[in-house]
Amino acid sequence: MHDIVGYGTYTTTHGETRQMYQCNVCEQPFSETAGTPFFGLKTPTRTVCTALQELAEGLGIRAVARIRGVEPDTVLEWLKKAGQHCQALSDYMIQEMNLTQVQLDELWTFVHKKERTLTEWEKLHTEWGDTWVWIAFDPVHKLVIAVLVGERGAKEAIGLVDRLRARLTETCEPLSTSDSLPHYVKAILKAFGVWIQPRRQGNRGRFPKPRQVPPEGLQYATVHKERENGRVVSVKTKVVYGNPDQIEALLTSLGQKINTSFVERINLTLRLLISRLHRKTLCFSKKREYLAHHIHLALAYYHFARYHTSLRVELPEPIPTRGNGSPKKWQQQTPAMAAGLTDHKWSLRELLMCPVPVTPT
Repeated sequence: MHDIVGYGTYTTTHGETRQMYQCNVCEQPFSETAGTPFFGLKTPTRTVCTALQELAEGLGIRAVARIRGVEPDTVLEWLKKAGQHCQALSDYMIQEMNLTQVQLDELWTFVHKKERTLTEWEKLHTEWGDTWVWIAFDPVHKLVIAVLVGERGAKEAIGLVDRLRARLTETCEPLSTSDSLPHYVKAILKAFGVWIQPRRQGNRGRFPKPRQVPPEGLQYATVHKERENGRVVSVKTKVVYGNPDQIEALLTSLGQKINTSFVERINLTLRLLISRLHRKTLCFSKKREYLAHHIHLALAYYHFARYHTSLRVELPEPIPTRGNGSPKKWQQQTPAMAAGLTDHKWSLRELLMCPVPVTPT
């Protein structure tokens, strides 16, 4: 419709040329950085991108600030804007997914202090202490479908599964697996269950209240690990919803058994990519808000800007390389490419400059 057209360029104070556009509907000009984390920043775009990539590759706030020659508060401001943008982008891109299985798990960390060192006042009036990162993971495409930061309770379990359900197609009921945390049972039933009206016993009295029951296609299994002296000595599985034979047939076709190995592996990946999740470090989070921003930045970077070795696809014919090198036999893929969300690997600048449509309220 040509509602948006070019409107010349301008040069920033640090010598960077940027494109201007004009909306023919409202006749207002705007910069190419409008609606992105770079809008209003005086630092060169390349510097901000490099700093955010360092944050997404495991460096801490103060380390990045020393490398880039800026204040830690400046890096935190970049992280906040980038995290909000990446969260909105993920919500927009990861939609209408049709998955065969999902693995659920929780990752422990803490904010400001560990739970055992909190005073009674701090336990009641602050968000300090043990914090959990709830993850719903697609082991086929290596995609984190939903994430939530909070306590380890039933409220958070319901919130995670509700976010997962919102990103699936209406008819999608994937096989869900988790550890033995009991909160998932009610959360999955609440999100995927159907309401029925039980029949009244006899001809008198009130009708029973409606209740939720698992639909015929719902499948959910748990993994129970028994430990002695901190080591796993036995692993047992239990089918909570669904037919055990059908679940076994589905996993056998994929060469798997009931497990949570893939979501536990993404937990390790997050601990490597996010300095706040490192073990025995001074890079722990001081505020839960910035922990969430850092997680959303790292996940968007993991989904769109990093190749995943296990997702590579063998080429029909090897492609010769220059010189005497061996021919190229594999086509690398990111999780977003494997899931069909994009057709190429994104740079971090492309990720942060990608416009996110505003959802009407």
